[in-house]
Amino acid sequence: MRYKRPSMATRLYGILWRWHFLAGMAAFPILAVVAVTGGLYAFQPELDRWENRELLTVAPGGARRRVDDLIGALPADCAPTTLKVSPDPTRSLEVRCAGQPARRAYIDPYRGAFLGTRVPDEAFFGVVVRIHWELLLGERGRLIIEWATSWAILLMLSGAFLWWPRGRHGGAWWLRRGVHGRQRLRDLHAVIGVYALPVLLAIAATGLFWTRLAGERWQRVAADAVDAAWEAPPTSTPMRGAPRIGYDAAIAAAGLDVATERRAINIGIGPAPEAPYQISAYDPDYRSPSLSVAYWVDAYSGRPLRDVGWGDHSALGKVSAASYPVHVGAILGLPGRIAALVAALMLAALCVTGPWMWWKRRPRRGLGVPPRARRVSWPSWALLIGLGWLLPAVGWTLAAVLAFEAVVWLGRSAGARLGSWRQLR
Repeated sequence: MRYKRPSMATRLYGILWRWHFLAGMAAFPILAVVAVTGGLYAFQPELDRWENRELLTVAPGGARRRVDDLIGALPADCAPTTLKVSPDPTRSLEVRCAGQPARRAYIDPYRGAFLGTRVPDEAFFGVVVRIHWELLLGERGRLIIEWATSWAILLMLSGAFLWWPRGRHGGAWWLRRGVHGRQRLRDLHAVIGVYALPVLLAIAATGLFWTRLAGERWQRVAADAVDAAWEAPPTSTPMRGAPRIGYDAAIAAAGLDVATERRAINIGIGPAPEAPYQISAYDPDYRSPSLSVAYWVDAYSGRPLRDVGWGDHSALGKVSAASYPVHVGAILGLPGRIAALVAALMLAALCVTGPWMWWKRRPRRGLGVPPRARRVSWPSWALLIGLGWLLPAVGWTLAAVLAFEAVVWLGRSAGARLGSWRQLR
């Protein structure tokens, strides 16, 4: 009987099935943690405000006091570095204090009363973010998160190929009736995956913007005039005997009015004599990244030195600026954040149904890993190399696996040659 060579699509299916299984089984514990912490963070503003309402919330009463007057209410051990003025009339003035750990102080903007301080990194959501960001393991944790997120993108793309209906609808777009056990789990895994795919891809891709390998490479490629302004800001011209202007004068010099501004305002100044005031105005809900503008004001003369905004971004810079609003779903407002939460829960469900399927189909002996492809086509190699370059964490993993398999192959070849030599003797 003549051997029929499998088609490229069949071989690709086998390759993707094997890698989907291996990557999924390796990454699912980390992805489950990322999914749960990310789902919590989707509604961080509301939950954090409720948890710390005695610090963050005030009752409006009359006109806001001048920022310079409010600073006088700070305790002696809080040297202000950055102030955040919210357009929400029920929010307190937030002040970042110098030193470590990074403390925040809060002042009632109507009565000038000091409300208290907290260390956000030690609060509930501070811990949630650190788990989501680095698994509480520092730089090593960042690399682990990047590795899992990079492979999550490959899991989604390979899963979409394996899911492709090929003429069927049941088990692809909806659960089939009358199926049980592993088939039911398979349908559940496929249907959850396909509906969560668009949102999860957007979240995972934007999450890589802050990673150690892929993120830093992207930032180098996408750097534009706005990044250059922040990296090399203009400087103030100190005047002999002249004091620095106050916060209110600096805000006014930037053309902003606290009483009418609908954006949040961050204002800070460094300790160096030539440091200018750095002022940022942005959408407090992060829904419209195009509203963000940064200003630099001479700290002595009050002269505006420079400002950069959305129009100064390059095309790639605009993608970077929109990455955080997309990542948390804020770019679509409340519906977007609900979608991010639902997608996070669906990812957590996929981290359960995938291993559960394997557990039901595993053989009595062995792990039940899908077989290795006998031959990998050149287009497949090109695809793997391209993905390895685009996602460095994936590239390093593939290189390590290929090196391991090469060592195993060499060992087996050497063993076979040694056996043949002994037989000849």
